[in-house]
Amino acid sequence: MNTDLSLCQPLFSQDPVRYLDMTEAVRRGIGSVLYASPTAALVDIPGPEQTEGSHTYLMCCAGMEDARFLCGLLPAAGGFLLAAHEEFSVPLLKERFGATLFLEGSSYQAAFLAPQPLRLPDRGLTLRQLDAGGLPQVAAHYKLEGEDYLRSLLERGQLFGGFLDGVMIGFVGRHTEGSIGLLEIFPPYRRRGFASALEGHMINLELSLGHVPFGQVLTDNAPSLALQRSLGMALSAGTLCWLSCD
Repeated sequence: MNTDLSLCQPLFSQDPVRYLDMTEAVRRGIGSVLYASPTAALVDIPGPEQTEGSHTYLMCCAGMEDARFLCGLLPAAGGFLLAAHEEFSVPLLKERFGATLFLEGSSYQAAFLAPQPLRLPDRGLTLRQLDAGGLPQVAAHYKLEGEDYLRSLLERGQLFGGFLDGVMIGFVGRHTEGSIGLLEIFPPYRRRGFASALEGHMINLELSLGHVPFGQVLTDNAPSLALQRSLGMALSAGTLCWLSCD
């Protein structure tokens, strides 16, 4: 079975930012290619425990025949997260796996494609990797994921706090598949430019590591879309959906 992701270039070239999570996961070595062809690809990203049910899959396909084939490569028992890059495959995934939308709606992929780091205004904010002591604050404010997932990110050094005069005013992180996310500014510090500063620091950190910074934004999240554009993030033309396959 072909596992060379470059075979999928004819599909990727139509909207490169849309598929950047797939190409970047493989380039960083955090994901492995289960299948690749000019019209379809499936990437597997094991969870931190690398146990059954902790995997995230990234899937793209040009048509329903490819979608059915890729479904056959996924675990029959379910218990995983999946990013479907073409929405026509969602009904099939719901039928096969009882999949439900993990995020309510479709997301654009956003990517910072410039090679130079951002020049950020000095707001006195510093970015610091969080330790276990930061978990209660993160868990209290971020409800999209459970505490076990957040703890696993902390243990792998993927969560960062924004500190102003030694006080934590928010946080940002890197999800299992490599995307920038989990951005949260605590209420007393909002509307002061800290969200832009915190994500900007994270973009520069990713660049320093040789990564292409990317993330996803729900299509109806106007404030976040405006933030991405203000930071120079390019948005995909097409969308993707996150599903929980039970």
